[in-house]
Amino acid sequence: MKKNTKISPSRYEYLLTKLTEEIDNTPKIEPDREQWDIEGNWQDCGDISFVDSQYMSSFALWRDFACKTIKLINYGKPAVRMSFFSKHKYWLKKPHDLTNEERIDYLNEHISSLYASIRRLQELDNSASPLTRVETSQQINAMRQEVEQWQLIQQQPANYDLSVSTYQRGYAYLYINYKFMLPNGDYDNEQEHLLHHTRDRIGNVTKRKQNIVFVDISEINRVHPQQNKEIENYLKKFSIKSSFGPKWLYARPRIETDGQASFGLNNQANDNNQLDLFSE
Repeated sequence: MKKNTKISPSRYEYLLTKLTEEIDNTPKIEPDREQWDIEGNWQDCGDISFVDSQYMSSFALWRDFACKTIKLINYGKPAVRMSFFSKHKYWLKKPHDLTNEERIDYLNEHISSLYASIRRLQELDNSASPLTRVETSQQINAMRQEVEQWQLIQQQPANYDLSVSTYQRGYAYLYINYKFMLPNGDYDNEQEHLLHHTRDRIGNVTKRKQNIVFVDISEINRVHPQQNKEIENYLKKFSIKSSFGPKWLYARPRIETDGQASFGLNNQANDNNQLDLFSE
């Protein structure tokens, strides 16, 4: 569902306040890694609250609220299975991607940022202890050397290739892939990214973010089919199944031989999935 982003600031603050109150007043449940059908780690993200789906209707007012700090991950689709994973997010601009104006802008921006950091350290140095002043002085000297290096590049741009990237920042998005039950009893899967806390350059949290995950308590304790829909749909065609060790054995009544031939079902090339499923 498309989120509503065209609301007034006062309406936004009202909805945020009421949503925060609703979250505070709603019981939370602790995930049980041993009992739940859940995989991966979610601790490296923003706050994540798991809520019993019986309380989901209480959040109807905010189902299309485009909140910047709170995300209802799966309203209307309570999870019966969850898997958390991260993706490294970055961008890279190579020398041929940058115009001369962009080169100048990036250099100016970085040098200005270094000067701003030096000024902040100098302000802190005035009230620091002698030991801290030594460390601060070393940081300031290192930044001044860095400024000189980038100013040299700024003065001789033709002698240097310039590239810009967020790769070494090591930023990763955390995602949840969850399975939910459709009205007809079948399962479907969806994926959402989770909100991260906003941090400053040294890692301090400057703005907290919260994620709400609704859980189907009656189903989360069961083991559900894996998310490969092609294999899942294929195995649904077998009416008899049993497990032995890590494997499952499947069987189904064989249809009439003439019918098999007419549809090519006796040809292994027409049923490659069967070979894959039972191979070691």
